[in-house]
Amino acid sequence: MTENKNKLNDAKNVKKLVLTCDLGGSQTKAIAQVYPDGVPIVLAMSPEVADVGKGSIERLKQQNKCYKSNTAWVGWSEEYYVLGELAKSMFAGTAALRDLKYQYAKPKIMGMLWLAWSKLDLKSTSEVFLQLLLPPGEINDGKQLAIELAQVLKKGVETPTGKLKGKLCNFDVSSEGSGIMAYRRRGLKNEYFQKNIGMLMLGYRNASFYFSVQGSPGKSETSDLGMSWMVRQFVERTAVGLSRDDSRLISALIAANEGNFQAFRPLSRKTTELEKQADLKLFEQVLPVVRDEYCRGLLRWMRNMPYLNEILICGGTAEFVKQELTEHFENEGIPIVWNGNVSIPEKLHTLGLGDRVADVWTSHISHIKMLDQNLGYDRQGRRLVPTSNNHQEPTYHGTPPEEVWIKKGFMPMHKGVI
Repeated sequence: MTENKNKLNDAKNVKKLVLTCDLGGSQTKAIAQVYPDGVPIVLAMSPEVADVGKGSIERLKQQNKCYKSNTAWVGWSEEYYVLGELAKSMFAGTAALRDLKYQYAKPKIMGMLWLAWSKLDLKSTSEVFLQLLLPPGEINDGKQLAIELAQVLKKGVETPTGKLKGKLCNFDVSSEGSGIMAYRRRGLKNEYFQKNIGMLMLGYRNASFYFSVQGSPGKSETSDLGMSWMVRQFVERTAVGLSRDDSRLISALIAANEGNFQAFRPLSRKTTELEKQADLKLFEQVLPVVRDEYCRGLLRWMRNMPYLNEILICGGTAEFVKQELTEHFENEGIPIVWNGNVSIPEKLHTLGLGDRVADVWTSHISHIKMLDQNLGYDRQGRRLVPTSNNHQEPTYHGTPPEEVWIKKGFMPMHKGVI
């Protein structure tokens, strides 16, 4: 009798962890929440990953490394990975931009789960509800990934704070940008079903274009025309020893884009002032040419798009070429809706990411709505994130219909993935 009572109490104490994850090329971003009424939090980690041996992990343990929010290590079945800044500084880890996101999805997701467990102070065993954002061309990889994730979580994952276990109750794979499109649909209401809407997602790794025809999903395409294309071209054209893996390069490019080419000075490897000035002059000459070539390539790629009533433009790279995109679509007579008019709750502005979390945040909203429907939970108009009176955020009444815009790979609740 006592044993059964203890099991019942243990079941009640098991928390439901919801994680929506975006494996971005410049940063891995996630929204984590204890379901149903926990307040969501933003998680982020630099994108580097390195596969290592067990001996390397033992050294990290002895040095008491990895107790930071921007790095982690995880291991299972004699496979070990270091993630984030430590992967780059100690193990020559890279962002693996030329690989499919699927290839390193397991260690990156496990790293973000460990971070969520740590930040939310959860016990080692939880029920886990995952959503992963992938480019359209990688959606079909989700089914096999779900099986592998479930097996790893069931056996347990080694982490800096001990072995973590969980039951993967559901794994949903959604196209990048589907959350922003769903958010826009809610804002337009019935008008959404009368419009042809395009969405251009410009990330670090790639560029994706989606098309909705009066509410029905149309074409979707992905190219390698992300910020990494410009970085690679800039480094190759200048040929002065810059590294495209130098994390300072992106911030220097952004500053230079706003007219501050002195931001490149710390990146010059020259020793004399005259030589440094020569580098800065070269950078100032090359950047406008690379920007122009990038924009031309991007617009050439999109040239065959169908007629649009409006276009949503999202992603951190979009800000870098905002002027060119604005001029192009104004000339075409197509209204631009920047970031889908997404409003990020003030309490989620904790890591300085701004609109860069728009996609993962809106996808998390759709994720929670989907769980509410499948688990029969009624929010009764309560907000996901408590807000001040003068800041408007969406409220949730009842259990709205499931978001289905270009969602593929959804595995129904209760049937699960295990």
